[in-house]
Amino acid sequence: MSGLKSSHGGLTRRSFLKTTGVVAGAAAIGAGASSLSSLSVKDAAFAAEQSEETVVTTSCRSNCFQACMLNAHVRDGKVCYMSRADYPEDMYSGCCLRGLSMHERAYSRTRIKYPMRRVGERGQDQWERISWDEALNEIAEKLGSIRDQYGTHALAIDGGSGNYGAVHGIGGVKGLFVSASECTSLNGCYDQASGYGADRVIGGGIWGYSNEIKTILDSKHVLIWGANPVNSQMQNWRWVRLAKEKGAKLTCIDTLYSTTAARCDEFIAVRPGSDLMIALAILNDIVSKDAFDAEFVKSTTSAPFLLRKDTGLILRRSDVEGGEAAEKRDPVTLNTPGAMAKDPAYVWDEQAGQAALYTDCTTGCALEGEFEVNGIAVETVYSALKRHVAEYTMEKASEMSGVPVESIEELARIYREEGPVFLYTVYGIDHYRNGHLFMQTMAMVHALTNNISRQGSSLGGFSCLGDKMLLNFAAMMPPSKKKAYTNIPQCDFANVVASGKHKGEDYPIKALLFACSNAISNWADSQRWFKDILPNIDFILTLDTEFTDTARYSDIVLPVAFWTEVDELRVNNCANPYVLLAHKGMDPLYEAKPDSEIFALIAEKLGFGDDVPLRSSEEWIELLLDGAPLNAVGITIESLQKNAAMRGVGTEEVPFVRGADGTFPTTSGRANLYCEMPLPRVDYGQEWTSDSEKERFPYFKAPTENWHENEAAKAYPLSYLQSHERYRTHTQWFAVESMREIDPEPLLHLSPEDAQERGIENGDIAEVFNDRGSVSAKTVIDNACPKGICHIPKGWQRGQFIEGCYQDLTGAEPDPMAVNFAYFDVRVEVRKK
Repeated sequence: MSGLKSSHGGLTRRSFLKTTGVVAGAAAIGAGASSLSSLSVKDAAFAAEQSEETVVTTSCRSNCFQACMLNAHVRDGKVCYMSRADYPEDMYSGCCLRGLSMHERAYSRTRIKYPMRRVGERGQDQWERISWDEALNEIAEKLGSIRDQYGTHALAIDGGSGNYGAVHGIGGVKGLFVSASECTSLNGCYDQASGYGADRVIGGGIWGYSNEIKTILDSKHVLIWGANPVNSQMQNWRWVRLAKEKGAKLTCIDTLYSTTAARCDEFIAVRPGSDLMIALAILNDIVSKDAFDAEFVKSTTSAPFLLRKDTGLILRRSDVEGGEAAEKRDPVTLNTPGAMAKDPAYVWDEQAGQAALYTDCTTGCALEGEFEVNGIAVETVYSALKRHVAEYTMEKASEMSGVPVESIEELARIYREEGPVFLYTVYGIDHYRNGHLFMQTMAMVHALTNNISRQGSSLGGFSCLGDKMLLNFAAMMPPSKKKAYTNIPQCDFANVVASGKHKGEDYPIKALLFACSNAISNWADSQRWFKDILPNIDFILTLDTEFTDTARYSDIVLPVAFWTEVDELRVNNCANPYVLLAHKGMDPLYEAKPDSEIFALIAEKLGFGDDVPLRSSEEWIELLLDGAPLNAVGITIESLQKNAAMRGVGTEEVPFVRGADGTFPTTSGRANLYCEMPLPRVDYGQEWTSDSEKERFPYFKAPTENWHENEAAKAYPLSYLQSHERYRTHTQWFAVESMREIDPEPLLHLSPEDAQERGIENGDIAEVFNDRGSVSAKTVIDNACPKGICHIPKGWQRGQFIEGCYQDLTGAEPDPMAVNFAYFDVRVEVRKK
C-alpha cells in the first residue's frame, strides 16, 4: 500500500508530514503550563500565523463507546488542535471535551517517551532510559528464561479496553501475539454480566444484544435504568434528547439523582442492588395478566416448549424417538446456538390434541397446560414461568426497593401498553453480583412484549453490534495454530499467583505483560496487587503511552504511539453502525512505536516471529478488510479510502434491530424464556453447580455485601458507588491538563444528612474505609446524593488521592456464574480526618 488517503483534499499524509513533532509539546509539558490557554488556543493561534494547516480525519478510540470522528489540525508535523468531523449521518457526528483535548495526551507530562528500566523499588518512580535494543534483549532474556523454567503459561497477558482500534488496540496484533505466545490470557471481568444475562435469552454472546441507537427515534418510552449518558455517553444522549423532542417519555431509574435524571420526565429512586426485584415484579405482572400478543410469543419465544417435570429439561424428539442425540445431551450442547435444528423441541398441538415438533406447529400450539407424552409428564415453559415468578409481587418489590407500588405498576403498564420501549441500561446494574439476573429478566420482558425486534425498541443502551460488523479475523490467527489459555479470570488472578495453583494443579505465573490496560487502577480490590501479586511476579512489562499506575509498578515500560500517531481501522461495533479509516496526523513522538511493531519485535526475539510478522499499519488494515464479511456491504480498503466512513449494518432509513427476521442466535432460533442448564461465563474451578439449576429462570438474589439486611451493613452503614464524570473514560485522560482545570481532584460525595451525622463539612478531608482498605479525599456535600449512599467519581490514579485509592475498597469476589467485578457491591464507613 502506498499510503492511506485522507478524506480531506485527497492528500496522503506522507505528502505533508515533514517532522516528527518531538518538540511540539513544549507548551503542554512545561512546568505550570495551562493547557486550556497554552495548548488548545495559543498553539493553534501561533501555528496559524506561521504555517499552512492540513486537516486529517481520525477518530477517538476510547472505551466510552462513542467512536467520535474527529479532525486533527496539523501544522509543521504537529497536531495543534482537534475538531468535530462528520459521519455521513449528522446525528452520529459529535464530540466531547475529551475528544477535543485528545491531542493533549500525545504531549502529556506523563508521556512515556523512551524505553525505560526500573532502577528503584516498584512504584518509587526511579527509572533509567535504555535503548530499544537493550529493552528488547532484556525482555527476551527475562521472558525466555521464565518460559523455559515454568512453561509458556507462566507469562500472563492482560489486555484491557483502552484502545478500540482494530490493529493496535483491543484484539488486533496484540491478540495475535497472545495466541502465538501460548501464554495465559487473562479472562476479562469488566462489564461482562449484562451480556452474559442477555445471552441466555436472545443469544449473541456477551456483546450481541443491543440495537442500533438510532432506532430510539421511534420509541414511545425510554427507560434509562442505572445509566448516566449525559456524563458518560454524551453522543448517545443527543439521540435520547432528540427522541424526547419527538415525543418519547423519559424515565430515569437510579440510586443517585444524576445529571441524566434531572433531564428526564420522571425520576425513580431505587435502593442499591434492588433493581432485580423490580424487574421480576414487572415480569410477573406481564405473565400473570397474559399481557402480550399470544400468537407472537408462540412463534418467537420458547414459551410453548414442553418441559419435562422429571429432569427439568425441554422435551425433544430424541426423548420420544430415542437415538444418539439423547445420549449426548450435555450442558455444552444445551447451550450451543442452533442445537435444536438436529433435535427439535416439542410443543402441544391444540387442534390435534398431541405433541408436535415446534418446527411443524408454530402458532396452533398451547401456551399453557400440563400434558403427558409417551408416559413423560410435561408442562409448557410458560406455565412453569408463570408459577415461578408469582412470588414477585408489586408489594414485595416495593418493600425491598423503596419504590412506591404505583411507580412499579406504571413501569409494568408501560411495557404492556406503551411500546416500543427502549431500555437504556449499560453497566450500572452489571456492577452488582446479581446484575446478570437483572439483564436476563429484562431480556425476557422485552421478548414477551416485542421490545427487541421492532423499530424503537432495544435491550441495552449503546449499539452492541460486535457480532454483525465482522472483519477478516483469520488475519489475526497465528499460522502455527497456537493458542493461549483463557480460563483464569482477572478476579481470581491474585489467588492463582499467590498459591501457584489453578483448578488444583500447579500453575506458576511469573511474568506479566500489560497492553491497552491499566489493571492496577481498574481492577477491584487493588490492595491484592501489593499483597499477593507483585511480590510473587519476577518480571512485569507494560506497553503504554503514559505512566499509569500499572506502568509505575512495572520493570520495563515501552513507549507506545498514541492514536494521533498511527493509522487505524475503527469498527464501531459498540457505538454506531460505521466503519472508519482513521488517519494519523503526525509521526510517533520521541521513540514511541506502534503496538503492532512492538509485538512483532518481541515475538521475533522470543522465536515466534513467523506468527507475528512485522507489517505496517496499512498492511494490517488491508489484511483485516481482505475477504471480510463486511465486504458484502461494499466495505473494502478501496471504498474506505474514498469515504471517511461507511455503514456496516442497517441503513439510514431502517436502523439495525435484532431479530427483525424473527430469529435469534440461540439454541432454538427463538428467544429462550428458559435456560435448561446455565453454564458459568468462565469455569476457573469455582463451585457453580448449585447456582446453575436455580438460574434456569431468573430469581431474586440479594447483593452479597451492599444490601441493607446484610451483616456488612451493621459495621459499614453506607453504600459505596463509583460514578462517571465527563472528564475521564475510566482512567484515560487522568493527566490531561485542560480536564484538570475543570475537575482538579478526586472528591467524595456525601449527603447532607450523612455528613452532619459524622461532623463533616463541605471541603473537609474524610476517610472512606472498610475491611479491605481506605481512601482519603476532599468532601463535597451533595444534595443529589441520598442518605445512606456515598460515591467517588472514577478514573483517578492512586497518586491523585490524598491517601489510598478508591479501588482499595472494592472486592474481587465474583458471582460464580457471571464471573464479573462487582464494583457497586460494597459497604463502607466515612470519618473526618
